[in-house]
Amino acid sequence: MEQNSRKKFRISFGLIFNIVIFALTVFLVIYFTFSKDGLLDLIKSGLPIHFGWILAAVIMHLLNIAIDATIIYLFVKQSVPDLKVKTALTASMVGQFYCAVTPSSTGGQPMQVLMMSRAGIKGSVATAALVQKFLVWQFTLAAYCIVAVVSRFSFFSENLDPPMWVMSAIGFGAQLFMLVLLLLASFANNFSKKVAGGLFRFLGKLHILKNVDEKIGKMHETLDSFHQSNQSLNKDKPLLVKAYILTAIQMTALFLVPYCIARSFQISDLSIFDMLCAQSYVTMVSSMVPLPGGSGAAEYCFSTFFMAYISPETMKSAILLWRTITYYGTIMISLPFSGMKKKTVPVEAAAEKE
Repeated sequence: MEQNSRKKFRISFGLIFNIVIFALTVFLVIYFTFSKDGLLDLIKSGLPIHFGWILAAVIMHLLNIAIDATIIYLFVKQSVPDLKVKTALTASMVGQFYCAVTPSSTGGQPMQVLMMSRAGIKGSVATAALVQKFLVWQFTLAAYCIVAVVSRFSFFSENLDPPMWVMSAIGFGAQLFMLVLLLLASFANNFSKKVAGGLFRFLGKLHILKNVDEKIGKMHETLDSFHQSNQSLNKDKPLLVKAYILTAIQMTALFLVPYCIARSFQISDLSIFDMLCAQSYVTMVSSMVPLPGGSGAAEYCFSTFFMAYISPETMKSAILLWRTITYYGTIMISLPFSGMKKKTVPVEAAAEKE
């Protein structure tokens, strides 16, 4: 007789979602490899491929990851002077992995905070550093996109179809809304407390959250610590200047990957500036799609923005190489960091600058 207490097998929504995304990813890889004018046809065609440029694309992406770790190191070290480079690199790789496998990259920062907390860094310090880093990234990306539209408006108006204009508008609007929200959370302490307190009380009325007053008190302490760390970062102007310069270099390296791929196909009549502008918009639009890695949307945006530079015969191969280097490759090299170790240093041991 079977035990009544045996748990029934249930398929969760998360499991179904992950299976669908995995299936979509496999389908896209197969499609861009084996369909007409795919990578296999390109290889059979005998078209000379310059592997030096593919290596350059890989180096550009690795430079992007290295700079990402450097910026985390600079922001956290401001409050934790004895921070190790290895900790910052691990935090960067954890962020790379969970940004790649969660919708709209929403899992990256929370997992980075968890990882740094387990390394002995206070959660408020880690959160403040990552919020500042995210703000710098968003402002730099917005500046890139504005420069792209202003300087190459004729290209965008002639080559983008109505759906892409809608996606661009939604993407830019979402970026702006996110910036405003983060700025309020970063600098309006009382506003943040009121909004969070109202949310906690609402959850309490729904009986989702217990001990509401106690949790609100802890939330106030966390926000006070966060704002203190945030103010300390904002007072360090040289640090912010370094962060913006490094982020601009980081984005440029990442945005040069399509250019290197195009050059590997012996396409020499290219404007580096135009390619950078196009890739900035691909990044902005695809990042707003609520799917891991913007699967499907990223490929569509790439083909739309780069059809003026890459021929139809090589477009599918270019997309596959681009996604392999910047997305699938990122998952593979960051996968070893996804299983984080248990906390070995007490959180209270973190050194925080007064």
